[in-house]
Amino acid sequence: MKRSSFDKEYIFSELDKLSSEISSSVNLFIIGGLGLINYGLKEATKDIDVVVKTSSEFDALTESLEKLGYRVPGSVEISRPYRKMVATKILENSDGFRWDIFLQQVCGALTFSGAMKSRATSFYIKGFLSVLLASKEDIFLFKSITEREADLGDMRLLAESGLNWEIIKQECQNQSLFTGRLWENALYQKLLDLKSKYGIKSPIEKHLKAIAEEKMAEIVITEEIKKGNNTVKTISKALKLSEPFVRDSLAKMEKKGLLKVDRSARPYRFTPIS
Repeated sequence: MKRSSFDKEYIFSELDKLSSEISSSVNLFIIGGLGLINYGLKEATKDIDVVVKTSSEFDALTESLEKLGYRVPGSVEISRPYRKMVATKILENSDGFRWDIFLQQVCGALTFSGAMKSRATSFYIKGFLSVLLASKEDIFLFKSITEREADLGDMRLLAESGLNWEIIKQECQNQSLFTGRLWENALYQKLLDLKSKYGIKSPIEKHLKAIAEEKMAEIVITEEIKKGNNTVKTISKALKLSEPFVRDSLAKMEKKGLLKVDRSARPYRFTPIS
């Protein structure tokens, strides 16, 4: 069954109800459809995606929503892409309006960072409830890690409205450093989807591709070295890569302090630095 969409007036009436119920300080960061509504990019949304930074705020929020009649939807009511978002908790009211609540980490992936918090702006304060709106750049980044088709459409709206791509690139790289995951590749693939479906080109696409390829090379080369293929020739043969490419990758990895080289041996032998 197709879910209903809700406009800004409806959502703010729900925030008013929530503010009257909450009895301790709660700061919510908006990272989804309500953000696009507030930026004037769409008229309505099916749900509200929020991040809270602490367990106490999470408990206060969820308990207050449950007192207002919100419940956890049954499994058949949550689609597969929606389920893969891994919200800390999903709550829905009798109208079908849904809260996707994340505690610090969004979709089991990106973390709501200090830089994201500094870019957020306040747009609703009442009682103990304070609601802050993430920047368009950060909403774009969060939208890029889901499998919901509608989120690609939202990325289009955000891109067409004008974005600071440097912020997106830098936050993506910071997230990779913080989580140890290759977010440059994930964002690059989403940008390809955006270009393929909507013809939108981003100035950071080539940069992300280069970083992703370099990091992926580091991963597979490190694995081969651990298997005992620890020379340029044996790595090249195992991975079916050219020796110049492997040699250049190894030089970069040594410079980054990812491996050490035994130059007393011929050919040189490489060992990962854990």
